[in-house]
Amino acid sequence: MLIVFGIVVLASAVLLLYLKYRVVLGGDKCKATIVDVASRNGGYVVGGVQVRKKAFIVKINNRKYYTAHGCIFEKFGKQKIGKEITVYKKEQYGNEVFKMHDYRIEIVSLILVIFSIFLIRYSL
Repeated sequence: MLIVFGIVVLASAVLLLYLKYRVVLGGDKCKATIVDVASRNGGYVVGGVQVRKKAFIVKINNRKYYTAHGCIFEKFGKQKIGKEITVYKKEQYGNEVFKMHDYRIEIVSLILVIFSIFLIRYSL
């Protein structure tokens, strides 16, 4: 049972990396200006409740996009309004962009990989 759970955790780590790098490797790198912070659906549900996240609204060529990974605290995020950042975007995948130097996905994936290796090793 633990080996199956370990494989599921490993697959989720790889899926997270895939969702980011399909945009980073195949998308456009552009300059964006932070114009606001918005509360959005996080794309998943915990205990039957839709999870909300804070995301930067950025403007690229008069179009608005949301950062896939925004800010943890809205108060500090609002201080960055007007700042220019570099992002990756790909129109095919909607209106979310990835900040250039944001390594949170990689850190979460690394933790999940280590956890899955521990589970698989412990089950053998």
